[in-house]
Amino acid sequence: MSNAPFEHEHTQAVPDQIEFTEDLTEEVWVEDTSGPGLVARMTAEAVGTFIFILLALTVAVFTDSKVLVLLGFAVPLWAMIVMFGGVSGGHFNPAVSVGVWIAGRFPGRDVAPYILAQVMGASAAGATLWALLGSNPQVTDARTIVNSVAIGFADHSPTQFPWGAGFAVEVIATAIFVGVILAATSVRAVKNLAPVTIGLTLGALLMFAIPFTNGALNPARATGAALFAETWALEQLWLFWLAPVIGGAIAGLLVRAFGPEEDIERIEVIEVVEEIHEV
Repeated sequence: MSNAPFEHEHTQAVPDQIEFTEDLTEEVWVEDTSGPGLVARMTAEAVGTFIFILLALTVAVFTDSKVLVLLGFAVPLWAMIVMFGGVSGGHFNPAVSVGVWIAGRFPGRDVAPYILAQVMGASAAGATLWALLGSNPQVTDARTIVNSVAIGFADHSPTQFPWGAGFAVEVIATAIFVGVILAATSVRAVKNLAPVTIGLTLGALLMFAIPFTNGALNPARATGAALFAETWALEQLWLFWLAPVIGGAIAGLLVRAFGPEEDIERIEVIEVVEEIHEV
């Protein structure tokens, strides 16, 4: 019996395999680099954080109205997300960067550069506010004024709550905040509503947190004020890094576990190992 049909299929399969393998080796499977580079994104994070924190802290220093203080944080954040969200994603907060990374929506290699940019922007905002306050001849010590917007617990809590209560409040509030951010920026969400939703959520959560700690929810914001307040603010700063980052991580884990799978960005490098067998 003739084996011609088998021989024909066999002889055709080898070229097909070679052609397919050549196509794979000619393509480079890498992350899309068509968007803004890391330096541009870091710059957007630094500038956006600077404007957001400077405006928010200045409003908090010069008004006794709780409503205006909350709007002073909510509206600038809303505006900065609109302005810079298309460049960097509009994090402006180390806890947010950690949360979106753990949720699978942000590359881990960019977390540290983003946090560095955010801290630089917030520190510059604190320095600017301190310098502006010191330019007034009636102000003898600008640090005492910056104290009013610094974050603290125990004797430096607005209502003298201990560190445990402050820690719990910061974890809970930040987890809710990052959770709302992840929900508002999901592929299933209405994208146009994200900036206003995130801004107003921050304002509402600060209403909850301010009596306990003065409301951080953001390690960069806490650092920007602590550097230019009295020494107690730096001594207590550890809590306002640890608690918000834990809160952001919790939100990221929950969203990664229960959120839409299509939200997860997979950055993969596919390696094709070609073995040549001589028959």
